[in-house]
Amino acid sequence: MVDGTLSATEAFRMAKADFHVSGRPVFDTDMQPIPGYQAVTRMDTGRALSVMTETYTPIQNDSLIRIAEALHEDINMDAVCVLSDGKKVTFTARIRGAEGDVVPGDPVQQYLVGCTSHDGSIPFQLMFSPVRVVCQNTLSAALGVANSQRHRDSSIRIRHTKNADSLIARLPELVDVRRRQFIGGLDELRHMAATPCSITQFRQYITAVFADQLQGTINDVRGDKSTARPRVLEDLPEWTSVLRKFEGEAIGMELPSSRGTAWGAYQAVTEYISHESGRAKDPNAATPYLITKLYPTTSS
Repeated sequence: MVDGTLSATEAFRMAKADFHVSGRPVFDTDMQPIPGYQAVTRMDTGRALSVMTETYTPIQNDSLIRIAEALHEDINMDAVCVLSDGKKVTFTARIRGAEGDVVPGDPVQQYLVGCTSHDGSIPFQLMFSPVRVVCQNTLSAALGVANSQRHRDSSIRIRHTKNADSLIARLPELVDVRRRQFIGGLDELRHMAATPCSITQFRQYITAVFADQLQGTINDVRGDKSTARPRVLEDLPEWTSVLRKFEGEAIGMELPSSRGTAWGAYQAVTEYISHESGRAKDPNAATPYLITKLYPTTSS
């Protein structure tokens, strides 16, 4: 934890995230080199991070630093993470001018997240995200949002260092576009905070969000197909939790903008998905973004 903000170079140095990796020979049990493979090794510690084919060319952490430094007028560094002993490295930066209160005391923020891996688990990637990445779970959440069908255009994947170099010149323009989109989206959130949501409308919302889980039938008596009936909300394990959150147990529900509003409904589902169902096999199985279909803005 530091006071104020740091340059990207200094932030990566303090986080010990400015290390380089290199390929080293891989040997069998007889200490004979195995052709065609390399051990991608962290050079500051000597730790082997992965075994890859010899054609694999790692993108160094320096590419993340250079991208963040190129945007120093548009972003403030917020967090740098080294995960799994260096197999993954990420940074999160706040985009200047892409922040605001939905209502007083209820702020939202747009981040730029950069990440790479040295074990092939994730590509070198930049994402515009509402998620502040500070651990493996929040990285997974940010990647889940970026890879969803709705937000696929908000991430940029890079395969080679030369692509990272060519991207840098375009980044200020891309950040400015995202900043304008955020400001427009903030108007939507404020509209939601001013829109009442009855329990009937909340049930409609949850039915839309968890439509996949409601498909099919369920037996009132286990194993007795003669008692089969369509699934209803009360059959879902998610229902009790999201209902309690909507009725007042969710974080921030003490705010008038959250109680009994479309914004409160959205927050109840978002909190459930991000805090309770993060261990689900499919992180995109349920998404709260359907709220805009039930509560369109005046402009849509």
